[in-house]
Amino acid sequence: MVNTRFAMEEFAQNPAFRSYALCSSLLVLKMIASAVWTGSRRQSTQGYVSPEDARVFGRAGASAGEVERPEVARALRIQRNDLENIPAFFAIGLIYVLSGASAFGAAVYFWTFTAARLVHTVVYMRGMQPWRAICYGICVACMLGMVVQIAINVS
Repeated sequence: MVNTRFAMEEFAQNPAFRSYALCSSLLVLKMIASAVWTGSRRQSTQGYVSPEDARVFGRAGASAGEVERPEVARALRIQRNDLENIPAFFAIGLIYVLSGASAFGAAVYFWTFTAARLVHTVVYMRGMQPWRAICYGICVACMLGMVVQIAINVS
């Protein structure tokens, strides 16, 4: 039988896993911040689509509309983009670590992906193209690089 306490302590000392854990934690915080941003856009524009939200959080006389306000819609697109990309990082990043990632390779892929996602959010908020597309491309390149490394490591 495997001593799981020892295995977890040993795993936690793996530099590749440590980079993964730190970057994953930052990305979760970024996703939470994006949700808070969406809520703040709703509040500042009084852009509610649910009547109960307008009633509880809106100013006196606030009502719900059927269409998102542009500021809220942009914030929601940021969240949707996160949900399309960050969970894949969680999965591929962990598989990469488990397949024997080097500390250097993991640090490069994980920190580059994380930085690009953080910048992506800022430039998305500000409507800055082509920077948004460049950040997205960097993230895709990191993911593809990890997928190739996984294939190499397990074959």
